[in-house]
Amino acid sequence: MGLFDFITRASTPPPPSLPNLSSSFGTKSWKVDLSFGSDPDMLRGKVPLVNLTTGWQARLVLYTSDIVGLMRKGLYVSQKNVIVEESCLTMRPHQQEHNTYYYDRRFTLTGPSWKGSLVVTTLSCPIVTNFRVEHLSADKVYQCYASDYFKSRCWAYNFMIEKPEVNANYILDDTPLEGLWPWPRKECTTQGMEKEREKGGTEEGDMLDLI
Repeated sequence: MGLFDFITRASTPPPPSLPNLSSSFGTKSWKVDLSFGSDPDMLRGKVPLVNLTTGWQARLVLYTSDIVGLMRKGLYVSQKNVIVEESCLTMRPHQQEHNTYYYDRRFTLTGPSWKGSLVVTTLSCPIVTNFRVEHLSADKVYQCYASDYFKSRCWAYNFMIEKPEVNANYILDDTPLEGLWPWPRKECTTQGMEKEREKGGTEEGDMLDLI
């Protein structure tokens, strides 16, 4: 495979877990886990891909007690959320390529009702150096889920770019989401409604012709 990596490989190390969530957020806590690829076009193939030589992949993990608010108000992350003194860069040797390293840039984040971490991985030091949190966007998400932190297999949200049939929001159903939430987007919902209206108009016209 060389330097061209499938994003489904576990090349990105898991972000550190946040301890004492119950004391920070009360009795109910949710984990939101998003995976990104730098090139949206490469994510839309039959198998989502990322080229770590020319691009990056990232994993953003957030912990919150207000999953409903995070959905209704939108999931927004920027440099303002970064705890700068906790940022760092680590390196790992590539499993197959000699004298080649994974560069992992690590961020610790905090927001109004959440805490989290971000790990950005690439094979290029200049790419990871020039990465900014604002480079994350909803069209670069290839997988996302939200689950109860204290319960096993208790899902609130699921998204897989290559399997749209499994996409679901078990809290707000079809409500359009904003920010980094990849689905459902307002523009997609609007397009779907327009298609339904067009379909309905056609069926009504057919009925009139029959009359």
